[in-house]
Amino acid sequence: MRKIVSLISGIVLILLAYYISNEIASSKKTSKVVMNELSKAVYVEKVKNISNPISIKANGKLTSSNRIEIYSEVQGIFKLGGKKFKPGQSYTKGETMIDIDGNEFFASVKATKSELLNLITSVLPDLKLDYKNNFEVWKDYVKEFDINQPITNLPKPLTEKEKFFITGRGIYSLYYKVKNLEERILKYKIEAPFDGSLINTSITQGTLVKFGQKLGEYIDPSMFELEVSVPSQYSNFLKIGKIINYNSVFNKNHTGEIIRINNSIDKSTQTISVFVEFKSKDLKEGMYCEVDIPMKSEDNSYSISRSLLIDNDKIFYVKDDLTLDLITVQTIFFDKKNVIVKGIPDGINILSKQISGAYPGMQVKITN
Repeated sequence: MRKIVSLISGIVLILLAYYISNEIASSKKTSKVVMNELSKAVYVEKVKNISNPISIKANGKLTSSNRIEIYSEVQGIFKLGGKKFKPGQSYTKGETMIDIDGNEFFASVKATKSELLNLITSVLPDLKLDYKNNFEVWKDYVKEFDINQPITNLPKPLTEKEKFFITGRGIYSLYYKVKNLEERILKYKIEAPFDGSLINTSITQGTLVKFGQKLGEYIDPSMFELEVSVPSQYSNFLKIGKIINYNSVFNKNHTGEIIRINNSIDKSTQTISVFVEFKSKDLKEGMYCEVDIPMKSEDNSYSISRSLLIDNDKIFYVKDDLTLDLITVQTIFFDKKNVIVKGIPDGINILSKQISGAYPGMQVKITN
């Protein structure tokens, strides 16, 4: 009887043990399924450190490299005819932009030339008697003298005595007075100093132009300067001749170069002024520009989105057991969207997109 009871008890214990082991296994499977269902889906990227170029963004407005303000040095009526003196009007180098009526002044110049001619003629008899070796030269000068043409150089005296004689008669002083008046004649016509166009004007044809009056502004529309401010800590990386690229609002790339660097630091902003020159007829005066100025390259570094940075020096990465953890990094350079960091080992998976509520030890699953 005891043997039968012992046998039955043993069978019951075996069945009970089998049942308990099945329940435990089932519980583990359920727990694993629940854990997988609760794991957060994340996007990651595998780190490969490289040499990252560092550049800073700077902006400003374009101004023409060749810009002149036009002023009148004489007085008279602005003649009608030719191209209209209006903003946007283009001229080629040497083309007449402004023609001022100077007939009254021109007549006074001819009168002074006639006075000079009369003076030279009056001394010819003395030259023939006392300086006959040079008489024929002066005589030919008088014959070829034309008051309607620019005055030619006076004959050179052969002796010092002849020079004193010519000086004493006032010929040299009157000659240089004529030369001065002829130079003033040139100011009645203003020619374009280079190919360009007017950007503003203050007079119209037919009006009276006064001495010293500003007439307009003229620019070369193919050469421009861009003045930008750069933090002074990057001054050692700036060099004359460094190439700068600019993508205009017309989606056209323009290449310029640094032509000047101001050695003075602005006390209020702690920046220095850098001047970049662009040569392009597609650019416009006053155009707003934002350029990237290359500084240097940082070796063995990695570029990430600024949104991934935690407390300014940490980022999340995914461990082998698919849990999150933080790694401390060294920040090298910030721009508007990204930050260049160092200290991330090659080959580890870091989050490529930030997730809400992330914490060390959080269970995740990689979806990409």
